[in-house]
This record gives sequence, structure tokens and C-alpha cells, in this order.
Amino acid sequence: MKSSPEVDAVGPEPLYVVTKVTELFVTDLAKRAYKNTKSNLLEYKHIAEVVQEDDTLDFLREIMPRKITVSQYKELMARKAARGDRSDDDSTEESSEEESSEESSSGVEILE
Repeated sequence: MKSSPEVDAVGPEPLYVVTKVTELFVTDLAKRAYKNTKSNLLEYKHIAEVVQEDDTLDFLREIMPRKITVSQYKELMARKAARGDRSDDDSTEESSEEESSEESSSGVEILE
């Protein structure tokens, strides 16, 4: 809040409210993710799954993407290549740019 150029000062009451709302949001997100776990351990993948499945959490999808392995990524790229294989060099460059932008917007993070 203080980083905004229009804000000169932030009083203690609004700061407290924003802090409390953030705490409640994180608690709710963790509880929802924990419901989907089969163990007593809450991991990133559980929270990312909740974020990807709930439309109200759309604003977090790029921040918390699902993680996939390199082999899963290669399979995904092979399927995409099989669907839209182009022989023109210019279109291949455009296609690879489109695929990379599709991957970044699809909510997937690649694990090595």
C-alpha cells in the first residue's frame, strides 16, 4: 500500500484489516488444499491444484502453476507437434513461440 504514489500514509486500522484478510485467505487456501491430500503433509502441488481448479482463484494461476516433469513436458510438446505440424520455417518459428506462450498461460511449470 505504501508503494503507491497516491498514498501518503497508511493508518494502523487499514493495515490491520489487510493483514487479517490476507491471513484468513491463506488459511482458507491451505485448508482447501489439505482436504485433497491423502497424507498429513501439505505440499505445493496440493495448493497449486486448488488454484488451477477454482475459477475464483484465477488471479493466482500464473503465480502458482502446476508442476510437471521434463518427460511430461516432452510428451505434451510431441502431441502438440503431431496436431499442428508445419513444414514452413517461418511458421515453425511462429508455432514454437505460440507453444511457449500457450505453456506459460496454461498454468504449468516444468520440473527438471
